[in-house]
Amino acid sequence: MSRERVDEGKLSAVGVTALDEQLYRRLLTAPGSTLAELTAGTGIGTTRARQAVARLERCGLVSRRPGVPARFMPAPPDVAVGSLIARRQDELERARLEAESLLADFHQGTRYEHSSQVVELISGQAAISQRAAQLMSGAEHEVVLFDKPPYVGAQDNPDEMDALARGVRWRAIYSTESLTEPGQLARMTAFRDAGEQARLSPVVPTKLVIVDRRLALMPLGVDGSDAAQTAVLVHPSSLLSLLVTHFDGMWERSISFDQHLNGGQPPPKSEQRVLQLLSAGLKDEAIARQLGISLRTTRRWIAQVMADRGVTTRFQLGLVVARELTS
Repeated sequence: MSRERVDEGKLSAVGVTALDEQLYRRLLTAPGSTLAELTAGTGIGTTRARQAVARLERCGLVSRRPGVPARFMPAPPDVAVGSLIARRQDELERARLEAESLLADFHQGTRYEHSSQVVELISGQAAISQRAAQLMSGAEHEVVLFDKPPYVGAQDNPDEMDALARGVRWRAIYSTESLTEPGQLARMTAFRDAGEQARLSPVVPTKLVIVDRRLALMPLGVDGSDAAQTAVLVHPSSLLSLLVTHFDGMWERSISFDQHLNGGQPPPKSEQRVLQLLSAGLKDEAIARQLGISLRTTRRWIAQVMADRGVTTRFQLGLVVARELTS
């Protein structure tokens, strides 16, 4: 049995349907309207309109004035919609707390007595892609990954762009053969410009995504095999620790994306100047002003020199830069 689809309006995030929103907007410009006046010329049936107004009353967006016929008054949008937003935020917070409780129950019930509790099998490309998107969109601190052909579907990866915008650290090791894929170089450059730290290696063993060093997703088989349509989600375990350690080791041995494009040459003079200004204790904003470049470019350069030197904190970078400038 098919269900009638409820169109979403601009206020759908707070539980207001497109029909409800349409009537509320009409009421804002014609307060005190009756139901008939409110729906005149809209083609909206009386029953649907009555149900919509009842929902608006329950949401606190509309109040009914006594009398026959009943007339309706809109609540001020800043107060009424603000109240709905606060209510939805409370609901989301309760859901988040409940998710944490469910996760605690999950970990309590799975003590890795069997191998099936360490890895979760996911079958089918659609299911794998969905789980990968869930992992990346839920990242809080860091995403690291191996990337190599073949590619399936669009590679724009809006989840990465969203994560970078949230401040999630994103490190990727690409197979050098991926540069031969149409459009891949432009995509990698766009990710780099958005804040991704990218490196290249001639040998990338498999595709792999590790999120916050607590979950990893990787294909079960080699590309082109039937098993490639199955992936494993690895939970906290010695296997996950092994994957994290393997990534860290390959990161140290790989070359940066920019170095590859520049033929492996040392950083340009502008980046050497960045190092000098960093060693002098200048903040990012001051460095950007000194060099006459944007703050975004400055931070991208700093992230790149950190990646090139295999350091993860500004303090570590300071120690390395001090040695370089005095050697």
